[in-house]
Amino acid sequence: MANHVPLAKDKHASLKVVNSGDYTRFRNQNLIPIVARDFYSLASEFPLVFVTDKQSEAFTAVAIMGLQDGQNLYCQQEPYPAQVIPVGFSNAPFAIAPADDKREQFVVMVDEDSHLLSESEGQPLFKENGEKTDYMEGRIESLVQAAQQGEQMGQICKLLREKELLATHQVQLQHRPDARRYNIEGIYTVDEKKLNELSDDGFLELRKLGLVSLIYAHLMSLQQLRRVSEKQYEADTASVAAPSESAPAV
Repeated sequence: MANHVPLAKDKHASLKVVNSGDYTRFRNQNLIPIVARDFYSLASEFPLVFVTDKQSEAFTAVAIMGLQDGQNLYCQQEPYPAQVIPVGFSNAPFAIAPADDKREQFVVMVDEDSHLLSESEGQPLFKENGEKTDYMEGRIESLVQAAQQGEQMGQICKLLREKELLATHQVQLQHRPDARRYNIEGIYTVDEKKLNELSDDGFLELRKLGLVSLIYAHLMSLQQLRRVSEKQYEADTASVAAPSESAPAV
């Protein structure tokens, strides 16, 4: 479990970051939050949909990386099997959090329990004089951009909701007749009928905001449900076969 604390030069002066493509920290998260940039890179691999936060009821966009709650099919072990990764995967072991209610100031957090941290190898966070290294400055810039992109995604979801373009979409997936059937509820997709019924001014507004291409990337990504369904079938089959394969001979 992550243990994020504010980054401090006196406390973390000797820390270094080991660059790694290990994303197993997401193994128990089948829905991965994404930002606008992700739609164009991830649509060729993952279904990209919208879900609501149970507390705030606000919409957010996610990539489906598994059909079973708590199981990310792509992050169970190294190496990561896909050619594309969500922007948020590259943030660790850092995070950024608002320092005040107005969200005008932010503080950089570091996960002290992350296996990506070391005192003997990797990229140092601070120079000997206590100043941040160029590497750390670059990481902070990336974190700020990620936070801004997260805010942007929230505004995009809000606009799609206001225009009543998001509709609930219940999906039933069964890769083969002998496979488990998965019923996916609680996801939303853009309603193509309502999109086509927008007025010229309404559609032009979406185009000016750069959302038309994002919406089409989202709709095209739904074809990847078949890919995830096949991968889920393979994982389910392997989990059933594993006990018998490992059982001792009698």
